Amino acid sequence: MATKSTAKRAAKAGGTRAALSSKKASASRAAKAGGPESKPAKRPRKGSARGRSKPRPYEKQWGMPAGFCSDGRTFATLREVVDPQTPTLSLSELTPEQQAELVAQRIASQKEFEVAMLGAGLVNKERAVAEVRAQSKVGRLLMEIESRMISNLIEQARSGAAKKGAAKKGAAKKR
Repeated sequence: MATKSTAKRAAKAGGTRAALSSKKASASRAAKAGGPESKPAKRPRKGSARGRSKPRPYEKQWGMPAGFCSDGRTFATLREVVDPQTPTLSLSELTPEQQAELVAQRIASQKEFEVAMLGAGLVNKERAVAEVRAQSKVGRLLMEIESRMISNLIEQARSGAAKKGAAKKGAAKKR
């Protein structure tokens, strides 16, 4: 805020421009000094947990194998598994050998893979693929982890597709 002396000087100068510039100068001095006219910088508010939508599966997951086609030999990507027009086998329909091959393929197709396990130590990509194909104890644990990951990805993708379809139907009704 301008003081009486700056107001008098502004009146003598004959203009409001001088008064405005003196107010800005005193406000900037107060801000630098941390005075009462300084305002703390506002941080952008983060969205509430309710308002945020669930994250969709990562883009790279759409192209990774997540099941088998109905022939039982060809891998099906997550996009194909989620698509109701593409016939695929569900995870529960796979044999243990098919599950092992699916998990080994998923691990092998990742750019980097490393997991630390109690009792097994640090497991890199090559060791993980070998353990899964051998269906050892470590391999079976990796298969269980990856199967849960696939199930969650499928569930998220289907719920996201259902929401999109409902939103499109709702938008069509409004027109």
